[in-house]
Amino acid sequence: MSDYPPRPPPPSPYQPQPVAQQAPRNGLGIAALILGIIGVLSGPIGVLSGLIPLFFGVAGILGIIGLMLGFVGYGRFQRGAASNGTMALWGIITSAVAMVLSIGGLVILLVGVFADLSAEPSVETESTVPPAAETSAPAQAEETAPTEPEEVYVFDLEVGDCFAEPQDAEEVFSIETLPCSEPHSEEVYAAVTIPEGDGDFPGFRAIDAQAEKLCIAEFEGFVGRPYEESVLDFVFITPSEESWGDGDREILCTVYDPAGDTTGTLADANR
Repeated sequence: MSDYPPRPPPPSPYQPQPVAQQAPRNGLGIAALILGIIGVLSGPIGVLSGLIPLFFGVAGILGIIGLMLGFVGYGRFQRGAASNGTMALWGIITSAVAMVLSIGGLVILLVGVFADLSAEPSVETESTVPPAAETSAPAQAEETAPTEPEEVYVFDLEVGDCFAEPQDAEEVFSIETLPCSEPHSEEVYAAVTIPEGDGDFPGFRAIDAQAEKLCIAEFEGFVGRPYEESVLDFVFITPSEESWGDGDREILCTVYDPAGDTTGTLADANR
């Protein structure tokens, strides 16, 4: 038996060394950064394309999702469960910028919309109310303002013309007319021609006799009641001796109200 202690066992030829485990990459941080960048770019794209509400809404949605993913990814980085913490942090920043752009753009859009809505009543007032006033005011002015009499040559008188004043002169060359809607004294209700008017001037009595018969015959057709039953009366304008020589054979029959001036036509007055 030997007095020496036993020899230790020889060292093992292979000794396993511990391997450091690498934290997994931060996929949530990458996603947050991508969404944030897209959200930031959505604002300028919306302005350039004119679809501002659509792209600002997209920027807001992407910004919210990017913030959520960025905070979760950065939390995993702090716990050592993921790497690329910087990526997650930039995802948070870009997503926040996207949300700020979205909110700012929507605020500007709403301010513009409300400004347009508040301006619409004044525009409508200018486009609808004044034209009505402009169109009605002149019409009322025309109806209410008195019309100046118009001097008309006696040969140019027609049925329906009204006289401003009764004609008292024996020989008339022109007459002042005005609309029958204005107060007037007489109204032309017939224009008749003396039959068998050839030859020399027959005299005023003969012409007046023929004119009276012709005007009475036309009276009922215009007034609506026979002359014998009517409260209205008539006079006539006959050719002068000079105009007779020029071939004038026309008689103008005018109706009037003995009670005073008339406003409006006496056609179909039936009185």
